[in-house]
Amino acid sequence: MGKKKTKTSSVETNHSVTTPNSPEWVRSGVAGLGTRIQGLGAMDPYGFVAPVSSLERQAAQGAGSLGARSDNDRMSQLPRRSTPSVQSASLLDNLSAYSNPYRREVIDSNMADFDVDAGRTRANQDLALAGQGAFGGSGAALTRSQTEGELARARSSQMSKLLSDMFITSAGLSGQDADRRQQASVANANLAQQDFQARAQFGLDAEASARANIASQAALGQQLRAADQEYRLAPVTALSKQVDMFSGLPLSLFQGSTTDSTGTRKGTESTTGATWGEIWDMAKTAATAVAA
Repeated sequence: MGKKKTKTSSVETNHSVTTPNSPEWVRSGVAGLGTRIQGLGAMDPYGFVAPVSSLERQAAQGAGSLGARSDNDRMSQLPRRSTPSVQSASLLDNLSAYSNPYRREVIDSNMADFDVDAGRTRANQDLALAGQGAFGGSGAALTRSQTEGELARARSSQMSKLLSDMFITSAGLSGQDADRRQQASVANANLAQQDFQARAQFGLDAEASARANIASQAALGQQLRAADQEYRLAPVTALSKQVDMFSGLPLSLFQGSTTDSTGTRKGTESTTGATWGEIWDMAKTAATAVAA
């Protein structure tokens, strides 16, 4: 038996197309989300930014006026106030207010009584001298002179005592009055200083209160603007969450595919027949296997 050989020539070309197959609800969901995303992209981006709130504007205006003081402002007036001082007081400043009434009510009254008593003494002396027959004589003149001298000394002594009492009493009363005026001056100076400090503290407290009010307005304005910002971004936030939730679905489980394949095959084929020697070898091999 001879060997037979046949040759042919061929060319092989393969082309495949795989198309994903998704359910309608997946395709419609993706299409809807895409449409909404495009709709958001067509909107004015500044519309998603919340403007400054009215309270924030009010706080900014208030902050701008801090530190600006007019001429009538109490804080600007404080440095112009004179420093409180204490006025000294002397008992001599008001001594006459006490000595004059004392002179009228005490000295003049006492001296009038003294003069009345002196007149009685002179009258009694004249009667005594007349009864002794010495009226108009030299002895009577000496007696009267002696009496007048004693009366004068007594009057001077009493006047001195009264004037001394008047000065001591008037000086004591005037000294008490001066002390009260001095204490009143000290008290007024202290009150003026306290008033100065109170006004200054009131001004500082007023400014601190204004700053606290501005801070409260700004904080509340920021909260209102944050709420407005959330409201304006609500469509974006909602769509973002929908995209996240849709993307989290196991969509691959519901997706299939269709593959289209086309092509031609060209090449060389060989067909060869077995020789007698090859056939004899195969027979011996088979016989050996059966014998075993």
